[in-house]
Formats: sequence, C-alpha cells, structure tokens
Amino acid sequence: MCCSSSGLPGPAGRPPDERRNTKVQKPLYFQNENQMIAGVLHTPEGRGPFAGVILCHGFTGNKVETHFLFVAMSRELERRRIASLRFDFRGSGESEGEFVDMTPSAEISDARQALHVLAKQPEVDAARLGVIGLSLGGLVAACTAGREPAIKSVVLWAPVAETLSVLRTGDTKPRGWTDMGGLKLGAAFAEDVAKLQPVEELGRSKAPVLVLHGAADQSVPVSHGRSYVDRAKLMRGRRADIRVIDGADHTFNRVDWTQTVIEATADWLAETL
Repeated sequence: MCCSSSGLPGPAGRPPDERRNTKVQKPLYFQNENQMIAGVLHTPEGRGPFAGVILCHGFTGNKVETHFLFVAMSRELERRRIASLRFDFRGSGESEGEFVDMTPSAEISDARQALHVLAKQPEVDAARLGVIGLSLGGLVAACTAGREPAIKSVVLWAPVAETLSVLRTGDTKPRGWTDMGGLKLGAAFAEDVAKLQPVEELGRSKAPVLVLHGAADQSVPVSHGRSYVDRAKLMRGRRADIRVIDGADHTFNRVDWTQTVIEATADWLAETL
C-alpha cells in the first residue's frame, strides 16, 4: 500500500516524513561559467541536516576515480552521516567543456561552485563543510580551502604542491597543445600553474588538515604532502597531520591501502566537522 498524496503510510508502514530521510545517491547537475557540471550527491539515512564534503578528482580523473575510490569514499561517508558531492571538473568525465581548455584555476572555480551548490542542499548543514582532494585535485582542494572560509576541514590525498615539477607537459608551441595520453593539454595549463601558490593558499585557511600519502608514490613525492602540513602548523593551535602509508602507490591501488585511506579520512571528517 502506498499513496503519498493521501498521507497514508508508505512502504513497510513508514510515515511520509520519515521516507524523506532515506539514504539517497542521485545525479546533481549544476553550472559554472555557463557550462554544465555533472555530479553525484550522496546523502545519509536519518534526519539531517548533515555535514557535507566535496571530492576533487585528479588530473585526467573523474568523479568515480581509479578503482571506484571516490564512490567507496562517498558511501563510507554516508555510513558516518556525512553528505558528499563528487563531480567532474569541466573538460573531464561527463561535464561540459574540453580538456584542452582545462587549467587548475578553472578547476578551483568549479570546486568553489560545487561547494556553494552543496551548501544550498536542504539536507546539508552549510556551517559544516569539508573538502577532499586527490593528486592535482589536492592542489585544487588546498586553494579552495584558502579562498572559502566556510570550509571547516581538509583532507588531501597524495596532493600536488608544485605542479610543474611532477607534470611534464611537453612543448605546446607548434600546435598550442601537447598529447597527454590521448588528451590534449593546452598551453594555458602551464601558464596558469606558474601563478598558483597552493601551499601558501592553504596556509590562509583555519581548517584542520590531514594529508594521506603513499610511501612509494612515484608520481608525487611525499615531500609535497609534508609541505602542506608544515605550512598549516605555522598557525598556532591549528590541527595538521600527515599519515604516510607504507608501500602505497600514488592512488592507493591495493585493497588494504584503500581501506586505510577511506577509514582515516572518514574518522578525520567525523571528528572535525
């Protein structure tokens, strides 16, 4: 028996007001600079509003990420009664735009818009917002936190601190772009990166910072992660920590590494939001 318009109990005798609080994973589309961004909103079961977190994917990544890492993270946050929004930066995944036009500054703009959209969701407490960033997404997350005082907690996974030192962009002069594994990376990328100071930007945030980094990361040295924590600790009383996972690679491609990262992240966000 089910009839939502009559006020009768729904499935399993559940009153209509309680049905609104069931766990939900649903598409969420929004715009930034007149282009559509594709996201997925996860909300926990139970009564909100809930703390909310945005997830910033890495270079050439997407809102699912390698071995479904972001999906697993969002589902664990559901269990911890934290909402989350994972999304594709413009030019990546299902979002509008072309990868050749991608720059870190454009991704920072997308992340800030995602944060604002998440904060407006009725299930989310706008006073308890956080950010997770992986690799280049870690740089984006750091800059976003430095520019958005509403962010109360930051988790960076294998974060890039000096992009040009880890990404060999090649010579873009002949064509205006270089081939990055089948994707066109535009000349604007390198020009934009040279202007950013992500470590200093994160230093302007008051939010506690957790860095998780693989000890055997061949893509981004652990020193990048340490630089964020060292800078954050300069602010007296600010909580900042790094956990280096023995043997782990850049994107934690082993079941136990993944579990460690997800549990440590969920614990941190549950404590700080």
